[in-house]
Amino acid sequence: MILPELEQEFNQHFESKTAIQEALFGPLSEGQSLFGLAPTGSGKTLAFALPLLSRLDLAKKGHQLLILAPSQELGAQLAQVIRPYAALIGVKVAALIGGANGKRQADKLKKEKPAVVVGTLGRIQTMIDGKALKTKDFSMLVVDEADATLTEEHEAELAKLADSLPDLQQVCLFSATSGVDLAWVERLFGHAVKPVSVGQRSPETIAHTYLHVYGRANHKVLIELARRHVQALVFFNSINALVAAQAALRHEHASVMSVGNNEKSHLKRADALKAFKKGDLDLLLATDVAGRGLDITGLPLVVNAQVPRNLTTYLHRSGRTGRAGEKGQVLTLGNDHDIRLLKQYLPDELELTKFSWASVADKKKKAATVSENRSADEPAAVTVASTKKAKPASVKTPGKGFAARKAAAKKVDDPKAIKKAKQKHQARKKKNKGKPKWAQKKD
Repeated sequence: MILPELEQEFNQHFESKTAIQEALFGPLSEGQSLFGLAPTGSGKTLAFALPLLSRLDLAKKGHQLLILAPSQELGAQLAQVIRPYAALIGVKVAALIGGANGKRQADKLKKEKPAVVVGTLGRIQTMIDGKALKTKDFSMLVVDEADATLTEEHEAELAKLADSLPDLQQVCLFSATSGVDLAWVERLFGHAVKPVSVGQRSPETIAHTYLHVYGRANHKVLIELARRHVQALVFFNSINALVAAQAALRHEHASVMSVGNNEKSHLKRADALKAFKKGDLDLLLATDVAGRGLDITGLPLVVNAQVPRNLTTYLHRSGRTGRAGEKGQVLTLGNDHDIRLLKQYLPDELELTKFSWASVADKKKKAATVSENRSADEPAAVTVASTKKAKPASVKTPGKGFAARKAAAKKVDDPKAIKKAKQKHQARKKKNKGKPKWAQKKD
């Protein structure tokens, strides 16, 4: 069973076990190979971490437990969750993830000889190829978010990893959705893995909503969320769509960063996630791979800026909110066709309702309002009321352009004054031509 030190620490933080923890603590402690299926946010990490830590040979030096994660963020997060428990029994945990300094990781492996190694498939294989990660003592393997890792796309890499591993005592898979070829897993790692499911439904504490948008109107919705300082994790189907949205948001001075670009260093992505968790960012943009398994306590809203391609993706995205029994909301943006597609693959018990701006009130009480009085066929564009003081009724705003703005600012109605101001501006513009911005004279 679970070691007393680990059980005591667990009980200090949690009143009771979740369904998946109740189902797996015993069997995993006994060495069974299982596929744990449970909704996101249901405590799967500790469901496998505590029993497998309890099975480590504490007198043995070397790597014993290997945990695979599909993304850098999830790998770092798993290591962060497991380390405090591992420290109680004198066990080190190493995180081998892409984007971080490989030499430092290799040096740490050699110096500390961590019993638990968490990492992404690519970086782990790189460490094995470079002789930095010795595999001869591994006895247990965990594949988290298994439906994203155990795919045909990674078949060659997985086969190479399997060849480098010794005969394992235990193989465990975990995910919120099925879709893994268990017969292939048995051929690959030499263990029959038995499914144990406690349900794959989305938690009832999550409200599922939609909003009709057309073209780039989804950018306007995101901008309004940022203006209201609503914290949201925003998902995109592609890097290009993410980059375009981030540019639009930054143009409007929105507080936004992303974890979706694989070209970013791990440290920059980690900084973005840390800032978001601290509440320093309003919006965090992500793709599905980067957003897999992210645990952000108290996240109120997940936004599908692009409609997920299938139910599996939808459930994984929505699981970032409403975790551990908290309330949450999912907002999906799309045109009529997109929303019809979404309704087709969502299960009947999952009620999809129209989004209301009242459900995301301004957290900092900024003076902003949203016009919702539009027809069903009208593009969903967000209208923000100006926070500037209204001009006195006696002051007219003549025309457009610089001269008109200057005349209005001085409360001047005289056409001659407007013409004079315009001529002065044109002369200044001519003098500034070709000069750098810092050397130009302003009106």
